[in-house]
Amino acid sequence: MSANTLRREPTIPVIPLHPRQDASLGATRLRIAFAASRAGTGGPRLKNFLTSRGLNGSRSQFPCRRLTTFMRTQTPDARSTSPASPDDIDLAAIGQALKRHAAKLAVAAVVAGAAAFLASAAMTPKFTAQAQIEIISKGVGNPFEPRREGSAPDNVTVRMDKEAIGTHVRAMMSPDLALKVVRDLKLTEIPEFNTARREQTLTRRIVNFFTANARETDEDRALKATQDAARIYQVKDTRGIVVEFSSTDPDLAARAANRIVSLYRDALAQRAVSDTNDARAKLSPQILKLAGEVAEAEAAVTAFRGKSNIFDGGRERTGLNEQELADLSADLTRAAASRAEAEARAREARTIARQGGGETLPDVQKSQLLPRLIEQRVRAERQISELSASLLPAHPRMKQLNADLAGLNLQIDGEVEKIVQGLEREAKVMALREDGLRKRLDEAKRRVVEAGGDDVKLKALESIAKSKRAEFERLQTQLEAARTTSDASAVPPEVQVIAQARVPTEKSSPKTGMMVAMAAVATLLLGLAVVIVQALYTGARGAADAGAVASPAPVPAPRKRAAPAAAQLAANRSAAPSVASVAKLARLLVDKAERRSGFRTMVATDIAQAPIGSLPVELAHHISRLGRQVILLDWSPEGAGIAAKSATPARKGLADVLAGAATFEDVIAPLPGSGAHVITAGTNLVAAKAGDRDRINMLLDALDEAYDHIILVGAYGGLKELFKTIEGCIDAGVVVATPNAEPAAGDFLGFHVSDLDVVRYTGVEPAAGTLAGLSAVRPGARPDRGTAPA
Repeated sequence: MSANTLRREPTIPVIPLHPRQDASLGATRLRIAFAASRAGTGGPRLKNFLTSRGLNGSRSQFPCRRLTTFMRTQTPDARSTSPASPDDIDLAAIGQALKRHAAKLAVAAVVAGAAAFLASAAMTPKFTAQAQIEIISKGVGNPFEPRREGSAPDNVTVRMDKEAIGTHVRAMMSPDLALKVVRDLKLTEIPEFNTARREQTLTRRIVNFFTANARETDEDRALKATQDAARIYQVKDTRGIVVEFSSTDPDLAARAANRIVSLYRDALAQRAVSDTNDARAKLSPQILKLAGEVAEAEAAVTAFRGKSNIFDGGRERTGLNEQELADLSADLTRAAASRAEAEARAREARTIARQGGGETLPDVQKSQLLPRLIEQRVRAERQISELSASLLPAHPRMKQLNADLAGLNLQIDGEVEKIVQGLEREAKVMALREDGLRKRLDEAKRRVVEAGGDDVKLKALESIAKSKRAEFERLQTQLEAARTTSDASAVPPEVQVIAQARVPTEKSSPKTGMMVAMAAVATLLLGLAVVIVQALYTGARGAADAGAVASPAPVPAPRKRAAPAAAQLAANRSAAPSVASVAKLARLLVDKAERRSGFRTMVATDIAQAPIGSLPVELAHHISRLGRQVILLDWSPEGAGIAAKSATPARKGLADVLAGAATFEDVIAPLPGSGAHVITAGTNLVAAKAGDRDRINMLLDALDEAYDHIILVGAYGGLKELFKTIEGCIDAGVVVATPNAEPAAGDFLGFHVSDLDVVRYTGVEPAAGTLAGLSAVRPGARPDRGTAPA
């Protein structure tokens, strides 16, 4: 049967049971928190409500918890059971079937585990030895080739890909290698690897008669067993390879694993030696042939040089004509530069000498005579200056000094003129040298042009001789390298052993613990499947039979057959627990809530006309004393609510909130003597009777966020309509028993319900003074804490 469905009698249409409405509750929750804080509620959860609940106006995320609540209207005159669908799954029947067969399933699991233990104990244990190797990357460079200038180092390695490692794994699993292991370890003589040497029982003889191959030899059988016992695989994302070998003899397992590794290494080395020998056999004739060709080519080059008078010289081994041409070009460049410099110096010296400043020339100052003449002139000028103050110009002393000064000036000018003429002569010599070099350069160019054809022929002969010489040297190097690798021990290993196989001490199979666990779990799961299938088949068959019986047209029952209805009602009543104390009732509801918020409890009488009394108020007090936040909702659309019974003046309440005429802070009030809150029926009774399902669900969902327990109380008829409106979205129902009265039909409010905790209260009516205390209730007032928890 489908979840969240309300079903009536076959003659009444089915009403779907929808989850709580997802109306936006942000503002409503904010008003509840504000009203609760004004009412003086205690406890950290409600005080931190704004931050802990995230009042951001999001839609409610708490659907109705009554997943499988079914209500069917019943009357004492006509009661029947609607047939179940054969497609329905009866979880209760499955649970009962599992409980009935739990012992059998446990015994079967234990027996299967014991059988697996005995079977593993009867098996011959095997031991697995493991060896680990690594594939070494080869270098990029060829060791047989000569090094070139500027080339990369030879130790650069090539990255090994998965395919290369896989190739080595497949090579180690080759039949040839396994056959060598069989022969070296003489596995044909071991019964484990050669079935022909095992003890031949009658059963084994019969099996071998039909399955044995007459052409199969001992080596074939041992080879097959060896391949089955060996396991070789690559370690993920590495160049490592693991070699495993299993055998009943641990020492044999270790020796076989190590033997596989050593044989593969030897095979790789022998393969390298074989390649080297093949290379030597091919290189020897080629080297002999190239030796003669190289000698002929080099002789031809030497003969042509002598014939054409083309010789090489210098460290770079270039032709003499080319060397002379290069030297003359360099000399001519230097001579031209020197001539230009000399001419510039001569012109500059002549110009300065004409201007009378020849004494400042660098070349003039280098003269040894000129500095002494300048000193004598300076001395004569100083004497003339000293004597001019006391002697007249016509004085003989003054005349002598003036004559000496003039002679010194003439000598200085003559010396400067000699130096300037020397610079001019040097410039002329440089020019003549440049002209001689230019003529020699032209003559060298002419000789180079005349010898151009012979030079081209010589280069061609030299190129041929050089290529033959390079090929000869390369082959000679390879041959010498091949001689060093002709021995397998001289070949660098391509496989490196990381860890050799050691003799194992623990068996690898059979794994007794795993076999026992798997056998027990498999038997248990198989038994569970069988029990569940049987339960489903039995339930489906019963439902089909019930549908077949109910298929004929219903016959109306007599209206005054009340005995069967009373018997059925008594059976339903026996399933609901009964309590006679308000304190026990409060404890029971708190335990059922399991510390979750928004636990809804509806308190109603068992008959329509019975008064409910002050039980809801006392129940709220007791739940509050147990440390839970609780609010009491008075649902009395007819106007005869708790406040009316206590002679309290009418004020706004639940009906006004539903009508939009009041907010939560206007209607939430404290209950005297505890930390519980109460919302009375209100004054807008028209809105309450209208019963807007969306607004009621929105209000209850908002209260679920702020309170641990919500107690709904009212008259029998009003609660019945509310129960229909909210489609049974409550967690528990309390039925107040009325002594000496015929109860109404059904489990709760005239309905038969499932998955709803129904509790019958059979205690004495609490004192009426409790209702009188409600007259002091004012919305938003601070309550008398009394015994309320801190």
